[in-house]
Amino acid sequence: MLNFRSMPERFCHIAGVARIAATLALSAVTFGLLGCEKEPEPPVDHTAILYKGVRPIEVRENETPAGEHIAALQKRIDMRYPMMVGDTLDVTILEFKSDVYAMDYYINSGRFQGITPILRGEHLEQSIRSDARIFIFTHDSFRRYERIDLENYVRGFPGYHGGFPQEFLSLPFEHRDANRTSIQTQNFLGLKSFFPVLVQSYRDANLQWSVARSWEQVEDDVYRQWAAQLKPVTPQGIARDVEVSYFNVGEGVNGMATHLPGGRVVVVWGYLSWFDLERRFFTASDRVYEARY
Repeated sequence: MLNFRSMPERFCHIAGVARIAATLALSAVTFGLLGCEKEPEPPVDHTAILYKGVRPIEVRENETPAGEHIAALQKRIDMRYPMMVGDTLDVTILEFKSDVYAMDYYINSGRFQGITPILRGEHLEQSIRSDARIFIFTHDSFRRYERIDLENYVRGFPGYHGGFPQEFLSLPFEHRDANRTSIQTQNFLGLKSFFPVLVQSYRDANLQWSVARSWEQVEDDVYRQWAAQLKPVTPQGIARDVEVSYFNVGEGVNGMATHLPGGRVVVVWGYLSWFDLERRFFTASDRVYEARY
């Protein structure tokens, strides 16, 4: 589809991959039917979660936290630990629909500062994101709680995983702008977003551009709904591909988007000529298409 290869070779490559994928999928289904099904994770008993050997004296769970007005938030748990006389540690756990929504809120809400404690009145607030959960620790400002102890507490929950998700590994590495990485779930390129996307910005001398990919597979009709919002243009100096949407984001900002075989969406845009943009678009499309995640 999108590569430096000739078009016929590309189609043959995709067809071959599709046949292999279909065979593997059928084998996986057959094996699953013959073997034992994986048991779901047991629910967490929050009353049994200890902090440095201390059991919580209060646990409140809210499975309909509508008052929070946080996208994809499914559950809120508030816990209180009596650490010593006059000192308690409050732990709030926000559980999201998936880790992409947890990371989106953690990065974009402006509420958190990573490993940096935040002074709120007479209390210090520390936070850790792990998979689809955000942990918020609140304690008296004159008490010292080591970060390593908080991290060990978080590791006691199922599905522990910090840092950026592995999906980011599928985006090109060269010329990454390390300080400009984001997740967008509600608006993308100033338009309504119909699916979560990972966004990475790049810089090479005077050139700037960004690459985005969908978090997971996207249905074709959903992609078309999003693409219909774009401002279409006719690219200059390159051959037009019917499977690619060409658009402008703003003055001098060109963009290209496509829906790859398998369902992932790739978008590249920046202050680039169409020729330079197309090269980076080919690279990003191949990286995402061939990635495991």
